[in-house]
Amino acid sequence: MSKEKKIRHKKCGLSPFDIVADSHVGLVRECNEDSFVYCVNPDNRNALVAVADGIGGHEGGDIASALCMQTLTAAWRGSKYQNLSKIKELHNFLIKSLQQANKVINDLNSSFKIQHPMGTTVVAGIFSPGEIHIAHAGDSRCYRLRNDILEQLTEDHSYVAELVKSNLISPEEARNHPFSHIISRSIGPSPTLEIELNVFKQEKGDKYIFCSDGMTAHLDDFEIETILIDAENPYDAVKELMYSSLRGGGDDNITIIAVFT
Repeated sequence: MSKEKKIRHKKCGLSPFDIVADSHVGLVRECNEDSFVYCVNPDNRNALVAVADGIGGHEGGDIASALCMQTLTAAWRGSKYQNLSKIKELHNFLIKSLQQANKVINDLNSSFKIQHPMGTTVVAGIFSPGEIHIAHAGDSRCYRLRNDILEQLTEDHSYVAELVKSNLISPEEARNHPFSHIISRSIGPSPTLEIELNVFKQEKGDKYIFCSDGMTAHLDDFEIETILIDAENPYDAVKELMYSSLRGGGDDNITIIAVFT
């Protein structure tokens, strides 16, 4: 194998121009409790993308989401995982860094005896050559458009999602359900944390969306799919998804990251 091919193999295939992110407070809320981060270095093997949504109605949701992203970013920049490729190693990084974020937030809850413990959802992805590793807790989501077909790669950890899974309500009914805000997993409120981990094959031309539920509350899968099919670049995707979410009501904070491979 030539030196040129070796160098190309070590890169994740993404550049800073392949990822675009935006966050909006929405049209109703006064505070944006969402946070996001992405770390891309063309000289490294992997790239990190993550979205956190502070638990609505709880004290310090904005603090919880920011702490989660700060802890994850610090762990990433201070680790060797930027260049590792084994699934177990990358999954260990995601588990340990999110467990650390959970401990930081939970310790604050305990120290200040917060009546309604602060917490946050999270969806985080590591893009490595040919694969994407996703960890999530809560109802922030990751979507993939491949060959003009949209697929939700994460499964919501929420009360309403369980009702849909049990065929007690339809996906349409779930969108406006009065208990749609109740999630079953999150970072911070409890000393124990259960993270869902998955790995998917990555192909050239895939389009990925990481988002908080402020987007999915107003856009169904067909609308998201249509926008992504039409989008020629991640900037256009984020711009149109954000505009459509706000036009749909903007009842919550909206955070969107688009990754085009």
